[in-house]
Amino acid sequence: MVGISNDMKFLELLEPKARSRLGGESLIFPPYTADELEDILKSRAEIAFDSGTLEGGVISYCASVAARVDGDARVALDLLRTAADTAERNGDSTVTIAHVKSAKNSIEFDAVSEGIRTLSPQSKIVLMSITKNVEADNPRMTTGDVYNKYKVICDVLDVKPLTQRRVTDLISELDMMGIINASVRSFGRAGRTKEIELAAPKENIMILRDDSMFKDFEYSKSPRQTKLM
Repeated sequence: MVGISNDMKFLELLEPKARSRLGGESLIFPPYTADELEDILKSRAEIAFDSGTLEGGVISYCASVAARVDGDARVALDLLRTAADTAERNGDSTVTIAHVKSAKNSIEFDAVSEGIRTLSPQSKIVLMSITKNVEADNPRMTTGDVYNKYKVICDVLDVKPLTQRRVTDLISELDMMGIINASVRSFGRAGRTKEIELAAPKENIMILRDDSMFKDFEYSKSPRQTKLM
């Protein structure tokens, strides 16, 4: 029996009896190198593309980009496919490195957008609190600034607020996702706090405003809404 998993702790989730019966040996496959990814792309490109439709350097560029990310062959293949789609939409007969760069930006935008869409409701409120600080000419804010806006938004949406400590955890999660940048700043005897700023492009953040939980948020007639402006 052969089992394949991306979770290196998969066996630990099994019952002891199941692990005992399976026995066997674990093999860990390292990420693909740029050269290996290039070989994979070349073999696929020979099937998918007519001769002369790929500009020189396109395959090696796709391979190097994917190798820098995590060595995932799916990333390399998706990048080449999206670049070809871009060239086709533009009416170009040759896929160029410029098409690959455009595809890379498109894929990264889609990834961040999807990350924002799938945030938990509380994380979305925290992110909205950060954007409200930016709109109030406070682009580099503290955890306290975010939490103050967060409590007001929870009040407007009639949502029970989390503790500041839990909100700080959610800020760290947004930082790990690359949606914001959060660095610890020391104030000497006054203690330390996180200094926070948006990292995702404005176009990505605008997706948050289309979320159903913020429907008519800007136009609420509630007197409490004025606290946000």
